[in-house]
Amino acid sequence: MKVINNVILFSLLIAVTACNQTAKPVKDEVVKIDSNKAVVAQVVDTANTAEVFNAYIGLKNQFLRSDVDSIKNTALGLESKLAGIKGCTETATLAHQIATSTDIKVQRNTFLILSKDIVTLVKGSKFKSAPIYVDYCPMADNGKGGYWLSVNKSIENPYFPEHMKECGQVKEQIN
Repeated sequence: MKVINNVILFSLLIAVTACNQTAKPVKDEVVKIDSNKAVVAQVVDTANTAEVFNAYIGLKNQFLRSDVDSIKNTALGLESKLAGIKGCTETATLAHQIATSTDIKVQRNTFLILSKDIVTLVKGSKFKSAPIYVDYCPMADNGKGGYWLSVNKSIENPYFPEHMKECGQVKEQIN
């Protein structure tokens, strides 16, 4: 019982912290724990998550090509999509920083931080699509590791596409 309560609390924490959103419930859902008790979970407003996710995948794909100008243009699109989600101001600022940088190393370092926010947003939303993979490279961020989202199960590392394109592993699948 305690484990179930902890899982529910953890899920709520993820949903509330997605993109640093304030808890703005769209609706309440009743989650049955057993026949005697129920917990009401608040669902965070993430209506534009599909658009953000698609723009994010586009940006990740531009990092695979290592084309600074295309990265900048795609990041601008992601920034505008993030602006449509209440509480994602800081994440939109990260996309803006990528869009205004001419140094691909700086862009990739910012993409590391942006990816953490987008992973949290996608996990905490009711957004449904084909399987989404949470990939991880232990070499990214100077050996601290870095995550990114992908629609393909095969690894295509946006942090090291020239030298270690297949470095990493699928850590999780979101359905």
